[in-house]
Amino acid sequence: MLHDRDYMRANPRERWRELMWPDAVTSLIIVNVVVFLAQRFLGIGVDKSVLSEEVHLWGGLSIRALAEGRVWTVFTHMFVHENLFHLLGNCLMIFFAGKSVQSLLGPRRFLYIYFVAGVMGAALQLTMDRFGGVPPGVELIGASACGFGVFFALAVMLPQEVITALIYFIIPVRIKLWNLARILMGVSVVFGLMQLFKVSTSDHIAHFAHIGGALAGWYIVRLLGYGGQPVTYDRLWRERLQREQSPEFAGVKNRRRVVDMDEPEWTLPSSQTAREFIEQEIDPILDKIARHGIGSLTEAERKLLERARLEILSRDQK
Repeated sequence: MLHDRDYMRANPRERWRELMWPDAVTSLIIVNVVVFLAQRFLGIGVDKSVLSEEVHLWGGLSIRALAEGRVWTVFTHMFVHENLFHLLGNCLMIFFAGKSVQSLLGPRRFLYIYFVAGVMGAALQLTMDRFGGVPPGVELIGASACGFGVFFALAVMLPQEVITALIYFIIPVRIKLWNLARILMGVSVVFGLMQLFKVSTSDHIAHFAHIGGALAGWYIVRLLGYGGQPVTYDRLWRERLQREQSPEFAGVKNRRRVVDMDEPEWTLPSSQTAREFIEQEIDPILDKIARHGIGSLTEAERKLLERARLEILSRDQK
């Protein structure tokens, strides 16, 4: 996985602080957990007038809710979960995929992917429910579409990264991110069609919400330039080594400037070539990642890496 690379490793204590500090990813998980505890254990936001086993949880999205003017449910449904297993599964996907996406794209773009995927997944699910004759009062809840969107965004950016997936949370399987993404999409399509054509009526999972969220995450990162030849930190590192071993560097003193963690954002002079930009600006950042891990990068340094990625993409397309 990305964080297993030698040049991406940080001090274990710093790495744990980076993972658990309440950034955008952790904050979303905290909100989901707080809402779940408030509804399930404190009875907040629960319709107690319903005496059946299926209680009504405030914040769920449905066609009836929209018709009654409760437009806020377009967003609140992402923070409401049916049970502990539902909450745990979504939070795990958001945590592990979200941390990597946030490290690569920053918290603002991560949040954009998260909420757009949630909205698009809900829109597709409600549309297919309408075609499938589902009663307008049936509510959609959960952050599954958000999790699928974030996961597919990561799979597009790092398709060749190998992770260990647990089948039924027990059997470990080594698989590439993009292959796992295709499997999840295929399963969602098959079970979604079974729901649509009434082949299975016992499955209450919003499969079309998963599909819509995944497509949203895929589309957003494609707009950002990903999806062609993978541009990863590993690739930037290899290209740096190739540049240093090229004849152009023979006899040239290897000069590196120190990167200040509080250094402001740099500007690229009009006379500076792309090669000079990478040598002078990107190489010190890669050195910094090797020493302190990706969590030590400032926002300005992340933007510089993004500019280097775009330069490599444009060169590949020539």
